[in-house]
Amino acid sequence: MKNRLAAGLTAFAAALVLHAGPAAADIESVTFSGFGTLGVVRSDAADLQFVRVGTEAPGSGRLNFGSDSVLGVQGNFGFGNGTEAVVQVLARHTPKHDYIPRAALAFISFAPSPEFTLRAGRLRVPAFMLSDSLDVNYAHSWVRPPVEVYALNPFADLDGIDLLYRTRIADVDLELHPYFGRSRVDIAHYGHASLSRLRGLNIGLSKGPLTLHLGYSRARLDLRWGDPEFDRLQHALGAFPQGRLMLAEMQGNGASASFTSAGFHWDDNRWQLIGEYAVRRTSAFVNSASGWHLTIGRHVGATTPYLRFARNRQSSPIVSRNLSMGLPEIDAFNASRNNGQRSIGAGLRWDLHPNAAMKVELARSRIENDGWGAFYPRGDILSTRVSGRTVNTLSLSIDVVF
Repeated sequence: MKNRLAAGLTAFAAALVLHAGPAAADIESVTFSGFGTLGVVRSDAADLQFVRVGTEAPGSGRLNFGSDSVLGVQGNFGFGNGTEAVVQVLARHTPKHDYIPRAALAFISFAPSPEFTLRAGRLRVPAFMLSDSLDVNYAHSWVRPPVEVYALNPFADLDGIDLLYRTRIADVDLELHPYFGRSRVDIAHYGHASLSRLRGLNIGLSKGPLTLHLGYSRARLDLRWGDPEFDRLQHALGAFPQGRLMLAEMQGNGASASFTSAGFHWDDNRWQLIGEYAVRRTSAFVNSASGWHLTIGRHVGATTPYLRFARNRQSSPIVSRNLSMGLPEIDAFNASRNNGQRSIGAGLRWDLHPNAAMKVELARSRIENDGWGAFYPRGDILSTRVSGRTVNTLSLSIDVVF
C-alpha cells in the first residue's frame, strides 16, 4: 500500500509539472532559508525527566537538550506558471534516540489561480492551529507549544495530497484545507504507529488581529509498542485467561481514530491571546483524551512576558477497567501512556535581534493520579512514583531564523 501511494504521488506531481507547460522544465527562482533552536529544560525532581511524548526518546539526565533543540533548512524552487517544489530537511532528537535528519517537507505545488493551490508529496499533518510552524520555535512566544495539547497528536508527516482554497468574504479571509494521505511515527526504542486512509478538513478565518481555526480528521490506526517494559508485560499476560483480550486493546491493526481541534489567536501588537482545545478519540491502542491551553501575553518593547494555563485529561484508558481486573501491571501500563496533567507557566520572550530570540519559562505541573504527564522516570520505572506528583521545570532557549 505504501509503495502504491508513493508511486501515485510521484505520478500526480509529474502531471502537475507537465500541466504547467514547457517553462516548468527550468527553475526560475531558488530561495533557501532555515531555522534553529538550542534549548534545555530541567526538572526539579531528581528522579524525573521532562519528555515531549511522541517527539523524543526519554533520557537519563535532569538536563534535557533534546526536547526543544532543532535545526532545519528549506529550499523553495520556482518553475513558473504557479508551480513550485519545496524541500525541508529537519534534525532533532527522535524516539529512536538519534538526530538523523529527515525530510520533513518534500512536495510540489501548483496554483492555477490565486485562490487554489494543489500540493502533493510529503506535507505536514495539519492537526493543530499552529501545525505549520511547530518546529519553528522562533514563530512562537513560548519556549515550546503547550504539551498538554500538542502531545495529543504526534504525527507530523503527511504523505499525500491537499488543497488550499483561499477567498475573501466581505472583510473576512476564509481558508478551506481538505487533505488525504497516510502518516507514520516512531515510538521510543523500536515501536511505531501509522495512520492510513487519513482524511481531514481544516477551516480558517481571519479578520484583522484575530484568527480562528477548526479542524477534524479520521484515520485507521495501527500500532506496535517497542519498549522493554511492554515486552515483559506482554510475556507475563500469557499466564492470564484474559491476556489475549488485553493485548488486543494495547496494540495491533485496524483501530479507528479521530481528532478534532479548535483555536483562536489574537495579536494587536500590544496584547496577545491564544487558546486551543483538542480531542483525540480511538477505539484501541491509545487512550482517548482531550487538552486545552490559554495564553495571555503583553508586548513591551522587544520583550513579551506571558502567562499560560494548560490541561490534558484522559477520558478512557487503553485497557478498559472492566478488562484489566485491577492488575497493578495493567494499571502501570495505562498510567505510563496517559499524559494527563495540568500546568501553569510564566515566561518571557526577548527579541534580541530581528532574526533571533531568547526565551525563558518556569512551569509548575501537577500530574494526574492515573498518569505520567510529560515526565519519565530517570531510574527504575517500577520503583519510581510518577502519578500524582507536582513537578517544576525551568526551560531556556535561543531561537534563530536565517
